[in-house]
Order: sequence, then C-alpha cells, then structure tokens
Amino acid sequence: MTSRKTINNFIIYLVLIAFTAGCTTIRPLPTTNGQSLSSQIDVGDKITVIRNDLTEVTFKVADVSEEGLSGDGVFVAFSDIQQVQVRQFSTGRTVAVVAAIVGVLAILASSAGNGLSGPVFGAN
Repeated sequence: MTSRKTINNFIIYLVLIAFTAGCTTIRPLPTTNGQSLSSQIDVGDKITVIRNDLTEVTFKVADVSEEGLSGDGVFVAFSDIQQVQVRQFSTGRTVAVVAAIVGVLAILASSAGNGLSGPVFGAN
C-alpha cells in the first residue's frame, strides 16, 4: 500500500509544476508618447493600464491605433495613459523553476526509497 504522505507529496508537486507553467513577468513601459507606446505593444499582449485618474484596467490588446489601445470591450486613449505594464511569458524563469522542482523531486525520490517498503516500492 502506498503511504498517504507519499500521495499527498505527489499531489503537491503536480500542483507546483502546473503553476510554474504560467510564469510571467510584468514589464512597465516608458510612456513618453502614443507613438512610442504603440511600437512597444502588440496585438495579443495582456496589459494593465493606469489612467491619469489613477484607475486601472487590465485587458488583452485587440487593436493598437493612432488614438489608443483597445481590447475586451475597453478603449484607452494614449492621452489618458499614465503607465502601461505588459505581462509576458518568461521562458527562462519557467525553465529554472521546473529544473529546480525536478531536482528536488529526484532528491526526494532517492531518499524516500530508503525508508518506504511495500509492494509499490518493490520490497516486502
């Protein structure tokens, strides 16, 4: 019989790996003017805009026009933007976290084999 602790640990590791698959970074963009912003933002980017009145709106960009940014039923004029943050997938961070988790799992697997017994682990 497999121990309950082993099953719980396995579930925790699976959850951790699932969460690391979505590692992202948030990068603030300089907001010197609309033309500068439009060259740094692409359709499909997920952004958070802080407006001049300090309200925030987060959306996936569907269109970058001369006037502003739009997506998910939201339009924000460049003249109304105080700050823009772009969320981007970080491959390097994801690889590093997954490698660290695999390393920890390998260490735990090698040490767990010494203290567990039963048909699942090949002992009596």
